[in-house]
Amino acid sequence: MRCFWMIVLPMMLVAIPGRAQQAPQPTDTTKHAAQWAKEKINPPKVIYSVAPHFTDEAREKRINGRCIVSLIVDTAGMPQNIKVDRCTDPSFEESSLDAVAQFRFKPATTQEGKPVSVVVSIQINYRLSGVNGLSVPVHYRFSSPPGITTSEPGPDGVYPFTQPATPPAIIKFTDEGYGEAAFPAKGNSACDIAITISAKGKASDPVVTHCERPSLETPAVQSLLKSHFKPGQINGKAVPMRASIHLELADLSPEYTDYPPENTDIPPEY
Repeated sequence: MRCFWMIVLPMMLVAIPGRAQQAPQPTDTTKHAAQWAKEKINPPKVIYSVAPHFTDEAREKRINGRCIVSLIVDTAGMPQNIKVDRCTDPSFEESSLDAVAQFRFKPATTQEGKPVSVVVSIQINYRLSGVNGLSVPVHYRFSSPPGITTSEPGPDGVYPFTQPATPPAIIKFTDEGYGEAAFPAKGNSACDIAITISAKGKASDPVVTHCERPSLETPAVQSLLKSHFKPGQINGKAVPMRASIHLELADLSPEYTDYPPENTDIPPEY
């Protein structure tokens, strides 16, 4: 078993064993990500880090995980106002807070070399030996495919999903990278894909009609093609049916922030 982490944007932490401390709210002098380029702020650098603890609960669940933790790095390089923005599973929250609270930084500075406090995010990844993929809850819903004007089947015998037909259902969603690609895309993870589900529950002929991020298109399609479906029905009989599936990452966060994480690797120190 091993776990590793990444820095995501400017941040700040609080060194408290066990849990994050409720520090005072950042002052007006704290710099957010949007101000960095404008004011040419030199970002903080990690000078000390610790390995997050893989909890017994997560080990029992046999899942990999990921958390994004936001914080303020103050002018002394100390973490303040640490909080979890989102985790793929609650079992990773406390260990992520504990680890980030022990980080130490070289503070951010202005072009003149003056230390300034900045808001940043740290992304922590948990990998369990022998477990592939990232366990991320994904929401989905079925609707009529675009451009449908009739409920009659086409020449190939495929029915379009329209009312009052019973739409297909996902029996098992097989994540082929959609969840992992969507996790950093807070609020921008939705994809709509028109797809045919055979009378035996086999998916085919996917067409992406909309994806909020181009990087999500391929993993979303591959995930649906590998998933297991219950076929759609007409008058209680299973039939091949074409429908549009809306995929979106579930709301994972107790609290959202207004800045996305970067993906800068921090090498493990063990």
